[in-house]
Amino acid sequence: MSLAKYIEQRRIEKEREVRRKIRKERLSTVAKVVAGATVGAGVGILFAPKSGKETREDIVKATKDSVEYVNENVNNAVKIVADKAKEVKEVAVEKYDNFSNRNMTEITPEVEVEVEVKK
Repeated sequence: MSLAKYIEQRRIEKEREVRRKIRKERLSTVAKVVAGATVGAGVGILFAPKSGKETREDIVKATKDSVEYVNENVNNAVKIVADKAKEVKEVAVEKYDNFSNRNMTEITPEVEVEVEVKK
């Protein structure tokens, strides 16, 4: 296995891990927002001295606010992951270039064994 393939494999694994983590966080955030909006809407409907029309307008506004909040957080998370992936790629390319300039692009079996042992 060449060093470039090894670095690429590690980068892909790290990206998958980050994506999984973000998906889990998104799901948690969405669930919290939905639960909060539902409870808030329910309590608001039960105790509001407003007409039905005003109450429905409030529910629509609260729902739109919740959707905007979720969209902002998702977009921020995507931007952070993209920036981090770009950063990791740049570092990997730089390290590969350093190794290739010294003719060290192939990983010997001893290095592979040592890497596996350290995991």
